[in-house]
Amino acid sequence: MLSAATVMAPAAATQKSSLEVLLETIKKRDEQPKDAPPALPARPTCRGRLPTTRRPSLPAGFKLENDMATVVAMETVPVDKKPDVEKEISGLETKEDKPVKGHIFGTKRKFHNSEVLEESPYVESFHERKGTTVCKDPPSVSSASAKMNGKPACTDVMDYVRQKKLRVWCSSPNAKWELGQIKSISGGDAEILLADGKVLTISPEMLLPANPDVLDGVDDLIQMSYLNEPSVLYNLQLRYSRDLIYTKAGPVLIAVNPLKEVPLYGKTSIMQYKKKTKDDPHVYAVADLAFNEMLRDCINQSIIISGESGAGKTETAKIAMQYLAALGGASGMESEVLQTNVILEALGNAKTSRNDNSSRFGKLIEIYFSETGKMCGAKIQTFLLEKSRVVQRAQGERSYHIFYQLCSGAPPFLKKKLFLKSANDYNYLKQSNCLRIDGVNDSNKFTALVDALDTIQISKEDQMKLFSMLAAVLWMGNISFSVIDTENHVEVVSNEGLATAAKLLGCTSNQLVTAMSTRKIRAGNDSIIKKLTLPQAIDARDALAKSIYAHLFDWVVEQINHSLGTGRQCTWRSISILDIYGFECFNKNGFEQFCINYANERLQQHFNRHLFKLQQEEYLEDGIDWAPVEFVDNTDCLSLFEKKPLGLLSLLDEESTFPKATDLSFANKLKQQLSGNSCFKGEQEGTFKICHYAGEVTYDTSGFLEKNRDPLHSDSIQLLSSCKCELPKHFASVMVADSQNKSSQSWHSVVDTQKQSVVTKFKVQLFKLMQQLESTTPHFIRCIQPNGKQCPRLFEHDLVLHQLKCCGVLEVVRISRTGYPTRMTHHQFAERYGFLLLRSIASQDPLSVSIAVLQQLNIPPEMYQVGYTKLFFRTGQIAALENAKRKMLHGTLCIQKHFRGLHFRQGYQGLKKGAMTLQSFIRGERARIHFDNVIKRWRAAVLIQKYTRRRIAATKFNDQLKHIILLQSVMRGCLARTKYKCLQNEKESKVSHNKAQGDMRKNISESRVK
Repeated sequence: MLSAATVMAPAAATQKSSLEVLLETIKKRDEQPKDAPPALPARPTCRGRLPTTRRPSLPAGFKLENDMATVVAMETVPVDKKPDVEKEISGLETKEDKPVKGHIFGTKRKFHNSEVLEESPYVESFHERKGTTVCKDPPSVSSASAKMNGKPACTDVMDYVRQKKLRVWCSSPNAKWELGQIKSISGGDAEILLADGKVLTISPEMLLPANPDVLDGVDDLIQMSYLNEPSVLYNLQLRYSRDLIYTKAGPVLIAVNPLKEVPLYGKTSIMQYKKKTKDDPHVYAVADLAFNEMLRDCINQSIIISGESGAGKTETAKIAMQYLAALGGASGMESEVLQTNVILEALGNAKTSRNDNSSRFGKLIEIYFSETGKMCGAKIQTFLLEKSRVVQRAQGERSYHIFYQLCSGAPPFLKKKLFLKSANDYNYLKQSNCLRIDGVNDSNKFTALVDALDTIQISKEDQMKLFSMLAAVLWMGNISFSVIDTENHVEVVSNEGLATAAKLLGCTSNQLVTAMSTRKIRAGNDSIIKKLTLPQAIDARDALAKSIYAHLFDWVVEQINHSLGTGRQCTWRSISILDIYGFECFNKNGFEQFCINYANERLQQHFNRHLFKLQQEEYLEDGIDWAPVEFVDNTDCLSLFEKKPLGLLSLLDEESTFPKATDLSFANKLKQQLSGNSCFKGEQEGTFKICHYAGEVTYDTSGFLEKNRDPLHSDSIQLLSSCKCELPKHFASVMVADSQNKSSQSWHSVVDTQKQSVVTKFKVQLFKLMQQLESTTPHFIRCIQPNGKQCPRLFEHDLVLHQLKCCGVLEVVRISRTGYPTRMTHHQFAERYGFLLLRSIASQDPLSVSIAVLQQLNIPPEMYQVGYTKLFFRTGQIAALENAKRKMLHGTLCIQKHFRGLHFRQGYQGLKKGAMTLQSFIRGERARIHFDNVIKRWRAAVLIQKYTRRRIAATKFNDQLKHIILLQSVMRGCLARTKYKCLQNEKESKVSHNKAQGDMRKNISESRVK
């Protein structure tokens, strides 16, 4: 057993590492008594610390001397380090803030973490760590541990490569990396045979090792032997040329936008990933992992899709939703969830200079599932719609797709009702000289939009309200003004735009004219009508149009959420998909790019937090042997935005409250207050630069104050409330209720009870988003734009390399390769795998059970480490444990199957025998009853037959008798008549004879008389 003092003691120069001690423990395992608990591995002593009060107590195997833990002051062990490669984990104190040269991806910036942000969405987590004991000196790393963590000295690697004359990458004179083979090395020059047959003489210092041929095009960068810039770029380009656009970088999926259709999607691919017959990197694989982890761990999941504008984030989000819909199908909800993409793209996406379908808002789609994994609802949250795009945009860009689709695809009856014309007739649409997108049919898109609205169950009446408001916004852009005096005051020109906009809004033309050309100012108890100048009138018109569109967008999202939330009563867990605008850097960057890039800084911090900070802090806090991995921390840049009272957001809000403040005064204030910040650079003519994680961006302060104030005068709100149409009234009520709620809230959530500025609202939304994401298990997808020309099969190394640097791909791969991505508490591990023990052990505490399981399964000691409270495993070890668990469960199930089979067969035979006996008695009784019934029926039949036969015989006899009597009567009559005729004939013959005799006698007598 190890005492706490032993655990915390400093490491001696000859002391064995924890892995060596653990190996010796395993070898001596058989020498211990069978009932003795397994020996516990030694704790690493170079960074040992007692657990904080929030940790559970030490395992039962540890002893406390004299009822208290003896803590020995930690001393750093001197180790040999190269002066130019000193690496320390971000978050530990450093003496100087100097750039550190990295062998990979150029120079890394290092930032102090001593100054914690005053506001943070992770404030609970910060306070939780506040009591943690932290070393004052950064932990030292021995050369052995450095090599163990996969970071051997670069010179050792290159010496080996030179000696073996392996493939290398060499920096050519045109600043490009070329692949070649070392031909010879003499003195300070190396001859490299390039792929095209040329021989290049170069300094050996300009060489980097190349991976062997067998590793060309690997699907996971972790598998690469040598991790460096050219190797990663070559691997991504090779896969991209083969249309393999997905590559894993440890836990992160890299998705290179193909800018064309690729045969990687569809029902066949979905079934392959669903049935686990295919495991290539894919968005489907990420979504499948999130779905399975949600079911297994009962924890909400999130898929965070990030990247620059034009990198394919929106399409990636749709692909993830398609797969989740396929997994959670058969509920009828999946089709509705998928159709939301069509609606949101039409209302919130537009063509920009870098992307034909750029999302001009951020969205978080939270998809709900039941306990059985069936999709049962969804909820959409949106962030910072770029409503200024409705009224103005750069040349070559378009407004939101919905306007062009409505003008092009609306049926004739709708065009007549809304007085619609072609897109070229509206000032808001034609100002940027871009009305069409190559390869896109706006008319067909409108048909798909209407079908999607029907699928979401938005009624035809609500659809008509939507299209009416869109048409009203377009016609408002055609309202013009004319100057009426020398003070530049204006009046509204009575034209078709004014009359049509008033009809569509449900107000009179005079009301609309009053709202756009005058302002009502209160002076005590009196009201003064003030005429507006031309710029003020244009701003009033545009502010009303922007406000109507922004509230219309929110209203549509509310309708979608209402439709998708019908089955939420049976929800269980959820998977959130975050698709938010990417980092933007244009020739002219304004207020929108300022907010968008701030959001990306916060998302990058979330990425760093989960993949770098939390992991490495957890390693150090749990006392395992770990060499920190350096990464680019953007805390300083976030502090520049959020610090109070001298942060960018605070200064912008402060300047926005001054009526006479201008954009130029705001730029000058930034220069005065922030000139000492390393991430800020003041420029001339109202511009400034910010050093973002993705590079420097120059911002033009023109319009900053006005857009941040987001003004909409009370006269405009009163105009909307007086409209006859339902939607304008609804928008006005929302504005009034919103302002009343803000005025009634405490000062913690509202700035001096005034109307919140745009950046303040956005910051609150962003913090809520971060807190929501923090409660989920994140899965990261990094989208990469292959080139700036939007051409397929074109791979620009510098652009891709810049994006890889920004997202820290190599650092992620390194920490994944050398780190411990899977961790479990001792209790969780013992509970999950404790049943794998073949024999019981004396000590049943979770740590002893866990170590016994690992020893029994022969898990190599270098594949895991034992911390104070958790077990840490390298990639693939949990799969081996799960495989052993699956085999054990399979064997257990086989035994149970055969035992239950035997048990049920015996029971079945007994039941069968009893059933047969019972059946024999029942059948006998039934046979006897049936026989008695048959006898009775037979006797009855005989009796019936007797009477029937007698009756039949009597009837037959009588008939025969009648016939005989009739025959006899006929024959007797015939005989009688014959006899009568004979007698009559005889009589007649006698009479005639007698008459003849008489005549004869008479004649004789006469003759005699004569």
